[in-house]
Amino acid sequence: MKKKSYLHIRKWLVVVCLILLGVTTGKAQDNVEPRTANEKAEAFFLEGVRLQLRRDYDQAYELFSHALYLNPNHVGALYELSNYAHYMHNDSLATVLMEKAASLDTGNYYIKQALVNLYVNQKRDSDAILQLESMAKQYPRKSEVLFMLVDMYKKKDDFQHVVKTLDRIELLEGKSEMLSTEKFRIYAQMKDMKRAFAEMNALAEEYPNDLRYRVLIGDLYLDDGKPEKAYEVYSKLEKEEPDNVNLLLSLASYYQQQNNDSLYQNTLERLVTNNRLDYETRFHLIQSITYQSLQQQVDTAQVMPLFRQMLAAPQEDSRVAELCARYMITNGAPSSATKPVLRQVLAIDPEVADARSQLLIYAVEESDTSEIIRLCRTAVDYGSTDLIYYYYLGIAYFQQDKYKDALNAIQQGIKLTDTKSNNQVVYNMYAVSGDIYHMIDNDERAFQSYDTCLIMRPDDPLVLNNYAYYLSLLKKDLKRAEAMSKKSIDQEPENATYLDTYAWVLFQQRRYSEAKVMIDSVMTILGDSISADDAGLVEHAGDIYAQCGQIERAVELWQQALDLGHNVDIISEKIRKRKYFEPKKK
Repeated sequence: MKKKSYLHIRKWLVVVCLILLGVTTGKAQDNVEPRTANEKAEAFFLEGVRLQLRRDYDQAYELFSHALYLNPNHVGALYELSNYAHYMHNDSLATVLMEKAASLDTGNYYIKQALVNLYVNQKRDSDAILQLESMAKQYPRKSEVLFMLVDMYKKKDDFQHVVKTLDRIELLEGKSEMLSTEKFRIYAQMKDMKRAFAEMNALAEEYPNDLRYRVLIGDLYLDDGKPEKAYEVYSKLEKEEPDNVNLLLSLASYYQQQNNDSLYQNTLERLVTNNRLDYETRFHLIQSITYQSLQQQVDTAQVMPLFRQMLAAPQEDSRVAELCARYMITNGAPSSATKPVLRQVLAIDPEVADARSQLLIYAVEESDTSEIIRLCRTAVDYGSTDLIYYYYLGIAYFQQDKYKDALNAIQQGIKLTDTKSNNQVVYNMYAVSGDIYHMIDNDERAFQSYDTCLIMRPDDPLVLNNYAYYLSLLKKDLKRAEAMSKKSIDQEPENATYLDTYAWVLFQQRRYSEAKVMIDSVMTILGDSISADDAGLVEHAGDIYAQCGQIERAVELWQQALDLGHNVDIISEKIRKRKYFEPKKK
């Protein structure tokens, strides 16, 4: 229904309506007989109903208002205007109008029912109960009034009146399973075990083939602090129907209460593998067990066998496997144990992003480039819009020296970026693309990528370092390269790689003595822990010493780089000639 915004009658509409009805306006209206005014009110009301059926709510509202103006006791107008007030969130006015309508038409059931609803909306529960009790006397055959009373008494926790009202319904409709079960629940809440037992025994006798009621009798004994009697009931039922779901649930509660862990675990396993239990129920059961285990910090050895049993069977969907994986991760299970479950999730549903993301985290932590490619390639093939897959796919190909594939993955990711994209990932993709372009000798595109990065983050030390180093290799824009390299080492003054870049930029400017100071800092930082990854830095140190005229030290450093397996042909030639030379470009 559209919002009712009219609070006053439009004068022109009233005039038109009055003219159509053959009525004049002004003082002549004062001479209209009451009966005539009532008739006119009825006419306006009926026209309002017609317009309301056509969904012309604004004009209908005006006509109902005018009908009430003509006849303040018009029940129909009071009722409709009350509804309008309710829809306009003015329940206090709606209640005043509906109360008046109910007082004028005391035999109208629907008006009284609407009044009860208004009381309930305003949390006037006592008024609602008074009205319903009055209606129950006026309409003794309407059981729905009594059911409404049951709900109201429950809200007030007035269990005595709930039971009395249920008895009244039972007198009206006869004894039923639903009513007896409800009375049993109320007696149990009231801790009136005698009457609760009586109600449940009556149901068990009336429905002897339905074990639910006999199981509930056992539950009552358990709740009443009589576990021996409860187990006696359960044992008899287990002989009759050992796979009954309700019985197994109650037995599990019993064994847990008795601290019998082995039988408790056994019963849970019987439940989750029970073919009589539908998949949805089994899922909610294992979900409840899992959350309870986490809250109570139960040993995972009690829960994981249940998951293994469930996951060994055919799965309708991936929810059990996902729940198992989350449980294992939360409890700090090793990746070697969690990965098979995550793979099972993806085997059931390849589009479960959380499982793929977690497997990717493991693969990145373990530097497993083949696994990174497999996971990311599948996500990309499925049309994922998550940039992280394109980024790591590019990184993995880059590490395998598959530069074309790496660049293709990064470019695909960059095309998917928008204003909502993760800025860190976007930035990283441009940075990596710069490195890739350099490796395929497209330095112009490499520098464009780095420039994009520096627009986003002008002080990023890694990009500044790489940009500066590649410029130095080209002997291009060396002053800018020096400034960028200086910014990187200002941020990380102990980073040997950044210091080496700065030394090499100075070297390319033939500022050999300054370069030597910087490369000595690099060698001091490396100390005795030089590895194959540092061989390029050691070669640079030899080159700088050679240009400073210290050829013996240069040869020592070149030999050290050669022993690390770096740049074998070129370094061997430098050692043989005992001098630095620039290698010829390919």
